This record gives sequence, C-alpha cells and structure tokens, in this order.
Amino acid sequence: MALATTPINTLPFDIFQMIITGCREEEGEPFALASSHVCRIWRRHVLDMPLLWNRLEFATDAPKWDMLEVKLKRSGQAPLDIVLEEKVFLKSGMPRLRRIMQMIVPHVERWRLLRMEDVPHKIRRVLLDQLRGKFAPLLHRVEVVQGKKYYRTWGSRTKSTSRHWDARKIFDGAPNLRHLEWTTPEADYRLLPRFQNLLTLKMGPGTLAIKAEQFIQLVFRILSAAPALEELSLSHEPDWDDDLDIQHVENFVQPPTTHASLQLFHITMTTCVRSVILRSLILPKLRSLGGPLRGAEIDILCCKTLAQSNSATSLHEVLITGSPSGVQYQDPAPHSRLPSLPVAIIGFQSLVVLDFRHVDFGGDKWLPDLGSCCPRLKSLTLLHCTGYTVKAIRTIVEARMDSEEVESLESLAIHADWRARASVASAEEATWFSRVLKFDSGPDLSSWYGINEDSLDW
Repeated sequence: MALATTPINTLPFDIFQMIITGCREEEGEPFALASSHVCRIWRRHVLDMPLLWNRLEFATDAPKWDMLEVKLKRSGQAPLDIVLEEKVFLKSGMPRLRRIMQMIVPHVERWRLLRMEDVPHKIRRVLLDQLRGKFAPLLHRVEVVQGKKYYRTWGSRTKSTSRHWDARKIFDGAPNLRHLEWTTPEADYRLLPRFQNLLTLKMGPGTLAIKAEQFIQLVFRILSAAPALEELSLSHEPDWDDDLDIQHVENFVQPPTTHASLQLFHITMTTCVRSVILRSLILPKLRSLGGPLRGAEIDILCCKTLAQSNSATSLHEVLITGSPSGVQYQDPAPHSRLPSLPVAIIGFQSLVVLDFRHVDFGGDKWLPDLGSCCPRLKSLTLLHCTGYTVKAIRTIVEARMDSEEVESLESLAIHADWRARASVASAEEATWFSRVLKFDSGPDLSSWYGINEDSLDW
C-alpha cells in the first residue's frame, strides 16, 4: 500500500512514461529490465511501454536468445532497432544468422534502424538480401560500418568475398530512408538508393575506387537526386596519376548547380578534384568541408568561387592551400590567383578556423585583412607559407584585440617555411604572442634541418 502512494506512482501514466524513457536513454539497455522489477505498479507500466524493448542487440559471442525473444514480444508493434556485431558470428556464423533471421525478418516492416559493425561479408550480404523486394516503410537509418579493429591505411583494401554481389534495388522498398552509412571496403556506388528523402549519406575509406571523372559525376548525381540532403561524406580512392594531372581534372568542371540544403560536405580526395566540384556548386547553407586536419583543403580559385557564389557565409572552418594537388612542399600558388584571395576571405563571415598552407602572400600584399573581417575567427594557422611578415600577423592580432566588432584570436600557429626568414617569429615576438593567445611556433628550423641560421642563404 505504501508503494502505491509513493509520489512517482501517483503520476499519470504519460508523465511516468516520459520519466522512464528519459532514464533509459541516459542509463542504457539494462534500465528497462531493472525498472520492471521495482514493484508491481512499475512492472505493469514498464511492460506497457513497447519503446523500452524495441532495441535488439546481437553483440556478444553468447547471445541471450530467451531475453531477445522476450524483448521482441514486449516491443509489440513499435519500430525495431537492430544492431549486429562481429562477435555474435565468430563461433558459428551461418547457424547464428539463421536464428537471427527467424526472429527479425518476419518483422521487416517494423525495422527502423539496421546497424552492422564488422559483420563478415557473406553474412552481411545474406541479411541485406532480405530487404530485396520487401517493403520497409519505417526503415529510417542503415549503418554498415567497419570498426577501428579493421582500420586500414590509405589506399589499402580488404578482400571481399561478395565482390560479384549485385547490391542494386536493396533499398527500393525503403522510401523513408533518411540516413545511409556504408564504410566497408566492398561498397559499390550502384548500392546508392533512391535519394528523394535522404538526409545523410556517408561512404567511407576505400568504398569508391573509381576514376576522378566518374566520382565528380557521381557527386552531382547524388545532389541532383537528393534535394533534402544535409550531409554528404564520401571517400574517393583516386588514381593518383590522373588526379595529379590538374589540367585533365579541370576538364570535368560541371555546369553551376544549386543545392539549398547541404550543410556538411566532407570528401576525402585530392585538392584539385575537390576544388573542381566546389567551383561548380552553390551551397547557401554550407557549414563545414570537414576539419582542416582531416584534409578539407581547397585551392585559392575555389576560395574565390565559394565567396562569389555565396556558399561561404555559413562556413565555420576552411583550409586554403597554394599547392593545387594538395602535395606538400610544392611551389606556391601562381600569382595570377592571389589578388582574389583578400576579397574572397571577406565573404567568409562565419569562419571560426582558418588554415593557410603553402601560400605565397607576395610580401604581405595578398595577406587578407583579418583584423577587420571574419568577425567570429578564433584560430589562425600559417603552415609553410611565404611572402608575409610576423609583424603583419601581430598587427592582425592587435587589431582584433582592439576592435569591438570582431572577436579576438584565441590561437595562432606559425610554422614558417625554411626559405622565409621574415616569417620566423623572434624570441621577443613569440613571447608577446604567448601572452595574448595560445601560440605555436612549430619546430625550431635550425634543429629541424640540422643546420645553423648563419649558414642559410636567405
């Protein structure tokens, strides 16, 4: 009787349901089971909440089949979230798969999430084939991912036993698919579903080993077919000989295309291919090209195009390189493109992180006036750049500190090119920078190159 009058037990069921659901989201799967053993009132309420039991995880080498069956029964007609991991298939792959399929395939119309992590190729293929010709109206998210255990270096590929498998039409019966992530090495761009309602598409390292021209055409086909797409993440495994031929790639520039929804555009590829794609796009909501340290380089010409097309107003971070192919230690960008740089940077109104790499600023002539533009800028990096002076950079820092219209810089990194003495911060300058912000001067040039300063021919 005392339990019945406990304050939480006197709450209306819908309020109780909100509390328990919130706790389950915080505490995870065990909470649902624990909450069903508190008292008879709680048990009655919890068993009447199908969304507490709708996640079926096959993630251990000894699945608790009875508990999984109970959860499936208690889930009623709620949408199902299905997670499969490699461990469940290690000892007995196909027999385990058959048992899993007996449980979940009859309920394919209730699938909401299907996630497979490091699942063997053959098993993955057999399970995905269950979607072929089936209607899955609730299927919202599909994640076929490769975990850190199988992390591969750039360009290496894992042998696929399903390379002849035709992946087309798998998702034709999932008209409401919103998120597709496919980061296993045998993914085929033919796998891509009908895109009308897709919001997120991620295809990971090694999934697109196609020619640069095919890749560029694929990007535009995706954007054309998916007007609601907000995030596009692709990893191109390039034919380096073709991609380093900049003039060859320039021939693939597409007619201008506007995509009103795309916000995150993360593509791993050579700088020239990425820049060719971006120069043909108008992206008014673009916020990110991927973090600067994850290879989001664009060249100076692309920077100009982004600004002119109004695609940079919401961009938060960008890495501008003077090396067209993205390869380090190449000669700086041609001077014919540099005059457009200061004007283009003015259009980056939301920029927070700005990196320059291998850019020649022509004796401070083409150094953007960062003391008065990019009002939200917090981080500035100059890596192996030339043609600028530390004095000019200090002027920028001081101007932002004194201005009420732009925010002060919080971090500054100057990794000087060994050929540019004026770009090396003196001990006094480094001390001043370190007092007003987080300052990184890079490696000591004399120790880095094994020479002393007097022996350099500046």
